[in-house]
Amino acid sequence: MPQSIRSCKKQKGHAKPLVLAAVTLGLFSPLGVHAETATDLGTVGSQGSEGGVSAVAPSKSSLQATQPQSVIDRTFFEDAKSPVSDYTAIAAIAPGVSGGISTNGPGLSEAKNTIRGFKDGEYNITYDDVPFGDTNGPTHHSTAYFPASIIDHVNVERGPGNASNIGQATFGGSVNLYSLVPSNDFGISTFDSRGSWNTRLDGLTVNTGTISDLGGSKLMVTYQDMSSDGYLTNSSLGSKNLTAKYEQPIGSKTLLTLFSSNNSNFYYQSDGSKGITDAQAAIYGKNFGLSSDPTKALYYGYGRVEKTTAFDYIRLQSDIGSGWGIDNTSYYVWYGNNTLSADSAIPGFGLDSVVNTQGGSKSSATQMPGYIKINSYSIYGDVLKVTKQTDAGLFRIGLWFETTDTFRSRYDYNLFGMTPNYKEKNVAGIGSNILYDQGSSWKNYQPFAEFEWAATDNLKVTPGIKLMKWQQTIDAAVLDKAARQAASIDNEYNATLPFLTLNYKIDKTSSVYAQFAKGMLVPDISYYYSPSYKKTDITPQTSTNYQVGYVHKSSNITFDADLYYIDFANKLTQDLTSVDPVYYNGGGVIYKGIEGQLAYAVGNGLSLYTNGSINSAKNIDTGFVIANAPQTTGALALLYNDSGISSSLVYKYVGKQFADASELLAINPYTTLDYSVGYTFKSPGFGVKSMKVNLGVYNLLNHTDVISASMTAKTGPSAADLFTWQPERSFMATLKLDF
Repeated sequence: MPQSIRSCKKQKGHAKPLVLAAVTLGLFSPLGVHAETATDLGTVGSQGSEGGVSAVAPSKSSLQATQPQSVIDRTFFEDAKSPVSDYTAIAAIAPGVSGGISTNGPGLSEAKNTIRGFKDGEYNITYDDVPFGDTNGPTHHSTAYFPASIIDHVNVERGPGNASNIGQATFGGSVNLYSLVPSNDFGISTFDSRGSWNTRLDGLTVNTGTISDLGGSKLMVTYQDMSSDGYLTNSSLGSKNLTAKYEQPIGSKTLLTLFSSNNSNFYYQSDGSKGITDAQAAIYGKNFGLSSDPTKALYYGYGRVEKTTAFDYIRLQSDIGSGWGIDNTSYYVWYGNNTLSADSAIPGFGLDSVVNTQGGSKSSATQMPGYIKINSYSIYGDVLKVTKQTDAGLFRIGLWFETTDTFRSRYDYNLFGMTPNYKEKNVAGIGSNILYDQGSSWKNYQPFAEFEWAATDNLKVTPGIKLMKWQQTIDAAVLDKAARQAASIDNEYNATLPFLTLNYKIDKTSSVYAQFAKGMLVPDISYYYSPSYKKTDITPQTSTNYQVGYVHKSSNITFDADLYYIDFANKLTQDLTSVDPVYYNGGGVIYKGIEGQLAYAVGNGLSLYTNGSINSAKNIDTGFVIANAPQTTGALALLYNDSGISSSLVYKYVGKQFADASELLAINPYTTLDYSVGYTFKSPGFGVKSMKVNLGVYNLLNHTDVISASMTAKTGPSAADLFTWQPERSFMATLKLDF
């Protein structure tokens, strides 16, 4: 049976009924997930507020921090952000972080963050300390997994962390998402939102409360359904999410947690579009997305994406006595993407009517060349952490293991009749309607060890080490457009990553910290897309991080600041002088800067917040700022919460950046200003414990600035350059009832 047929059969759905059974097999294996304490039995992944003003600060650090961090609580983003926002919009409030703006409206299209100039794919994203991301390269899809309704808080870590921090990209930091904790009390909450562009969100959360007859177990189930026409023309979308979390105490010192989140969504979008030109925006509007004319390649019916995802884990935490603790998580992740798209690129809005028959002749009648793209993967993983508390400190050792199975393909079709379009370069034995057809997998092993040495009552020093062994396999019937050949590739990458952090508590309100840490980034499979792929010989890209910081928390002030210097080495570069370009390690980037954030509780429910950063990310060889790395960021917020009234006014500033690596096409600074106000009615009647109404207005000043750009000519800016803009002002009204 041909490779392409075998691969296509593999990608049809996932055997969900087998998920819990499959991960249970790994429950007591020597694997598992990093957590903040070894036996944190009741608050998996939660962060303490440490009292004072930290409860109202949008973003804050911890007195125990060993690297720059920003903890963003649900109390902030539930009020200040659109209820359909995703994690990128939440994380964007942190210093040094940019992006998080969806071009189709808040939360209505995929968005990405940049952290100090590190782009998506160069830092980790985790959920309950489980890393997730694509398996062809560790990038992320912000609308595919976790809506804001199932996020309790977000911790943006600007650094590789300690040895026990895991992920494929412990390189530029981590965005860590944490799930809600089931309530001790029975309760039902409903939420309903309506807003701009016919946006609708309906949801329901049920908490069983503590079930004494089952040994104190708790279950929380959340369901939500969202749809919208979107800000961009003919770019509607919809999504559904069902999430359940079950906690079962086993005795007094062990907790078993089962978690499952399933998401499905669809949207209409031109696949691979990088925007439109200035001239086209002047004619069609900055919000042009797709056409309603079925004779055009940009007709919305020729640009539909459907995605399904699953994210499941079983976690066992136990205090086994004599200072020993165990924390083990086994997990399963599924991702499926089925994309239908016409060939036409947006710049011209025209129709390429050429369709090739198998004999090589071209059509004379008007046709619609396009393609179907499939990307699906399954991930099984497990991380074990074992701890031993001694008089001298806490010793932690563990192992993270992960294996993946991926299938990706793109086949060319005439969308009028869905017959093959034989447009690719003709190579014997390979169908010329196939752009690529590839299976791939990896096996990742990362043992780690660290010792949190309590040198004095106030000083904690943590040395650690992590070993990386990453095995990659590519088994392709057609590797790529450039490499139109079957390929069987096996690679192994190894790295040794040392860590050293310290935290010194000056007094009850202040601490300082320092970090030295190595980070790494696993190579993307696209680095082998070359007819001469066998000549590609690369090592993982690494970062060496030096950071110092100060944290202060008192009754009415929280403040932290940090300085950082990061040396990015082994940067992968393509040798364009070769007939068949291949990648090699060469050059690097120096990242350095200063960041800070401050919150002040004025009193009577009023608080003020501000943050800012000055960031530099320059190529060592050229001296130029790397692409899409803002040189400054800033934020201001005015918050009020008292007597049932909650209100926020939040301003975000992103400084100048460049769309290219040669500082030829600049993207000017852009800003957003959001306002929300809400009121909570206690016991309004009809069995309702509380009723909250909220109105949010986003992009209050109606700025439609450029937020991304793509330069089409290597020599400099031209009329063909592509842009995307901020969406116009929008609003959402929300009603939440707690029973």
